[in-house]
Amino acid sequence: ALSAEAKASAAVLGALPFIVMILVYITTPSYISILWTTNFGQFLLAIAGMWMTCGVLVMRKMINFKF
Repeated sequence: ALSAEAKASAAVLGALPFIVMILVYITTPSYISILWTTNFGQFLLAIAGMWMTCGVLVMRKMINFKF
C-alpha cells in the first residue's frame, strides 16, 4: 500500500507541469508559445527538462522500498 500511494503521488507530481503547460497553451497560446519560439525560451525548456528528469529520478529512488 505504501508503494502504491508513493507511485500515485509521483505520477501526479511528474505529470502536473505538462498538464499546466497544456492548459495554459489552450487558454492563452501566445503566453507560452514564447518558450519554443525564442532561443532563451528553448534554453529554459531544456533546463526545466533537466530538472524534471532529476526530480523523477529522485522520486523513483525514494519509491523503491527494499525490505
